[in-house]
Amino acid sequence: MFNCQPSPLGDRRVTLEHLRAFVLLAEGNGFQQAGLQLYRSQSAVTQSLKRLEEILGCKLLERRQGHILGLTADGERFLPAANEILARTSEAVSAMQQPEIAGRLLIGVPDDFKVVDLHGAISRCAELNRNLRLEVVSALSSQLLHQLDNSSLDLAIFKCVGDFTPSDPRWQCHLLRREPLHWVATQRHDFDRMSDIPLVIFPDGCCYRSAALAALDQPGKHGYSAYVSASYDNIRAAVSAGLGIGVLPASALAEDHIILGKREGFPELPMVELLMVQASQKRATQQLADFLTLSSAMKSQQISATQTDVTQH
Repeated sequence: MFNCQPSPLGDRRVTLEHLRAFVLLAEGNGFQQAGLQLYRSQSAVTQSLKRLEEILGCKLLERRQGHILGLTADGERFLPAANEILARTSEAVSAMQQPEIAGRLLIGVPDDFKVVDLHGAISRCAELNRNLRLEVVSALSSQLLHQLDNSSLDLAIFKCVGDFTPSDPRWQCHLLRREPLHWVATQRHDFDRMSDIPLVIFPDGCCYRSAALAALDQPGKHGYSAYVSASYDNIRAAVSAGLGIGVLPASALAEDHIILGKREGFPELPMVELLMVQASQKRATQQLADFLTLSSAMKSQQISATQTDVTQH
């Protein structure tokens, strides 16, 4: 008798080419442009999409007369998984094409920034490089900068608002992601009618906090700490509970968060950047930085559509 149990290797009918065609089309590329990027004919891309939909048993993209109108509900559900598979494949291939990373590296990551799969990327890098010893510390961005200045870290990832000037000219800086900050709450507020602004914010040293207070200074408004926490989850939950108005990047908003902008009279907030700094000259540091840069680039593509949807909410 045949074994009808699901294969641990997944459905072998689904290929990477199917996923690549779907992701390119979902990102707004037309059939012709997707074909050029995949070095395939337009009809071949169309067939790849149709075959994937047949295997999955659902429609992924709304289309009319050869034009993509947008993702279906099933397409929105499947897109993150397709992106994840392609990202993991790219990471693995890139790692195997380079010499194995070896040695001991001290890494600093922010505990007050929603970094999409950053910790997963670090973990996968360790799995692919068995002779690499990673020691990771999570702290506020201001604390990570202090450790960089004291030569306590080989590599650090942190957030900042405005231009960053490294204190050591030997440091190599990489921009991993850039996205807008938003005032958020669970209901609409008229900024002009509010005397004091109840803020749900991170502790001193967080650039979100500094950006919020600076923005309130211009119209002469007073902001007070209605809720303070260094935990991202706690900040999101406090905003959802109606404890005050939060300041969060687009990728970190919860489904019940409402963006407060010009229509409500709130002042504009700056963009926030996620930076990676290589502070040591070790070869392993450069290799790890290359790996994380690739992972971040793939993940940034995954959240771009989500950011657009939230901003329009």
